[in-house]
Amino acid sequence: MQGSSQPPMQKNQEQSHNQRAASVSTQPQHESNQSERKNESKGKEKAANQTSNLPRKRKPNASGAKKTSIAWEHFEKLPDVKEPTAACKHCGRRYLCDPKQNGTSNMLLHITKCPKYPYAVTHDPTQSVINFSTKQDDVGNDMVVVSQKFNNEECRKALAIFVIVDEQPFKVVEGNGFRHLCGKMQPQFILPSRFTVARDCYQLYLDEKLRLKTLLKNDCVRIALTTDCWTSIQNLNYLTITAHFIDNDWRLNKKILCFSLVPNHRGETIGKYIDECLKDWGIKVVFTVTVDNASSNDVAISYLKKRIKSLNGLVLDGELLHVRCCAHILNLIVNDGLKDMQDSICSIRNAVRFVRSSPSRLLNSKTV
Repeated sequence: MQGSSQPPMQKNQEQSHNQRAASVSTQPQHESNQSERKNESKGKEKAANQTSNLPRKRKPNASGAKKTSIAWEHFEKLPDVKEPTAACKHCGRRYLCDPKQNGTSNMLLHITKCPKYPYAVTHDPTQSVINFSTKQDDVGNDMVVVSQKFNNEECRKALAIFVIVDEQPFKVVEGNGFRHLCGKMQPQFILPSRFTVARDCYQLYLDEKLRLKTLLKNDCVRIALTTDCWTSIQNLNYLTITAHFIDNDWRLNKKILCFSLVPNHRGETIGKYIDECLKDWGIKVVFTVTVDNASSNDVAISYLKKRIKSLNGLVLDGELLHVRCCAHILNLIVNDGLKDMQDSICSIRNAVRFVRSSPSRLLNSKTV
């Protein structure tokens, strides 16, 4: 029994050796489990990164696809068409607008060339257009306020129209107040001198004359003339000729053809000036000539009748050519009737002149 038993030291060594072997055998399994957990966490992070990089799906818009191009401000999509087609809101021209095949390039190019585009103030289709409400001027015409670029030629033309319409002197552009006003309204506009304004007014007259000649040639069949002569306070004789006609749109037009100095009021002189005016404007067919009841006008009409007849421009062989002014006839009748009351009229005028000659008398007459 003593021979079969082992010593205690040997038993302790065997137990420690078994424990180290067990620990060595379990250590690789523990390391493999940790590596598997690390790989799983890395796989989850990678999958999360991949899903985050993918584009998110947008919710469908209830009103259809969103149109972000500036072209859709001027085009509208046609509903009852097989292929996607858009039509211009201004001229009606159609373009294919499939977003995958066509795009909006053709529509953007069309905006810069559209003949009926009302706001053609810029050629950059990427700039949005500011629309304003429609207003009316004093006459009742519709006016649309739009943003515009500075145009020096248009400003000079507007200045010439201002001088002509309001009968301003040319030196108005050299006034300090007017220059201050224009500087505040449009600092980019450099005011021209009075000599430049005079040339612009004359150029505007030539342009309007050419336009009126074209109108008389194309839209006028017969013309009725009115003319009159008078003497100014500077003892200068003036002659004015006005044309009246109906165009192809059945609108009555009235245009001043001549406003010039004449040496005298003789009938032959008036007839020659009217004849030269008709030649200058290329007028051959005259329906009537309305003048006052001066005897010199009878001579002028006789002279014109011969000249127009040679051009084969008379209507009914000139029977209705001479028309006497009804307003002048009525004025002669009234003046003739007032001659019987001339003394009473002179007394009334003297009384009014006596009261107005003194401020105290005028004040006393108001209190009566």
